[in-house]
Amino acid sequence: MEALLNELLHELADFVLVPAPGDGAERGSLVVAPPAPVPSSPWGGALDPILDYDDGLSAFSAVRTRTAAVPGTRASAPDDSPEEPTIHDLADRIVKELGDEASDENRGHTGVEGLLDRLTTPGGPSATRVILVRGWQEQAPTAATELLRRLSATVKAVGLPPERRPRLLVLATSAGLPVELPEQIAREDIGVHWWWGALGRLDTATVVAMARPRPSGPAARHQLLEAVAQATVVEVCGPFLDLAARLAIVWDGFPDSLPAQLRLLTGGPLPEQTAVPGPRRPEPIAALLHPNASLRPEWDLGRLDRWDGRLRHRPDGAAEHEHSVRTRIWLAQNHALLPLLDEAREQFTEVIGVRSRLPRPELAALYGQQAEMELGMMWRAHLQGHVRLTQPEANRLRTLRVSRNKLAHRTSLDNIALEGLVHVLCS
Repeated sequence: MEALLNELLHELADFVLVPAPGDGAERGSLVVAPPAPVPSSPWGGALDPILDYDDGLSAFSAVRTRTAAVPGTRASAPDDSPEEPTIHDLADRIVKELGDEASDENRGHTGVEGLLDRLTTPGGPSATRVILVRGWQEQAPTAATELLRRLSATVKAVGLPPERRPRLLVLATSAGLPVELPEQIAREDIGVHWWWGALGRLDTATVVAMARPRPSGPAARHQLLEAVAQATVVEVCGPFLDLAARLAIVWDGFPDSLPAQLRLLTGGPLPEQTAVPGPRRPEPIAALLHPNASLRPEWDLGRLDRWDGRLRHRPDGAAEHEHSVRTRIWLAQNHALLPLLDEAREQFTEVIGVRSRLPRPELAALYGQQAEMELGMMWRAHLQGHVRLTQPEANRLRTLRVSRNKLAHRTSLDNIALEGLVHVLCS
């Protein structure tokens, strides 16, 4: 949250931060004077009267205000515990940070009324500043959302044009707010923005590239292996940048060692302790625009997010996740190697034209046009003796064909296959 806040503050020209910088949690932990003693009951007799004047709206209030003494209630012992902070406590602290004066007709107003007067006074200095409330440091985060409601209603009543309306920005975690609140307050004048799906493939790729050690060895070969390794870390870790950075540092870049390395980083079970995996949880096809109530517990714990248009669960090295990890290794190899395989196939068509023992029309009738001939058809022509290849050329074609077939059938390349293909592509 602090990192997100720092990025946000760079985009704001003039703002008021609540709690103020340097106050930290102490500013959010209010010290409220204990309530005044409750006066003794004026009622006599053994039974107090039954008071029933509920207006039916108490259940819908987002903030519990201070409880006033009601005549007719039995006197109770004084409670030394501090009162819960309310919207008025938050408003008083915002007014103090604003530092400007109220209008003459509303001078002396405190609490939320005093704050709303300052924010809606035409031409007042408060109207041009962004009030940013750090909800995770507030003892009563719902006070900030109640202030949003009150401010919206007051702005409409005053009739301020959009360009002169005050701006209030509340940063909060979903754990501190009622589940249904974001949907309730989302209106044309109140926007709800989720830190959900905010990270993309480029963000993860940047973190991985900065964390990987400097390459060594033959330049072309190592650069290609490194490209595959970085694509694999990006695909496996998705939006979980902390895991991506750690894996990029410690992993050797070869696919066979990735599951074990991931188990070490995530504290997952060792292979000999792994139970028989149960049915795999299907990966969702598409993700919601924001986390619903069923997803928020995992999202709050940092185990779920939206990335690249899909829901992504944080890898934990468990047996049921290993299939998903290997699938993502295959996706990364597809992304990094298929364009190079297609380029190598196009180049090898020239070798087929030179080594062919058949006239070009006859060769095309049996195996397709030379420029469009697939690796499998080239290999078949070699086996049939219609194309005479040298041993190095045959080995190269075999490697290209086997690698292409594996990736086409959703099978990732192991260490030996990957190194063999990289050697062929770089020679």
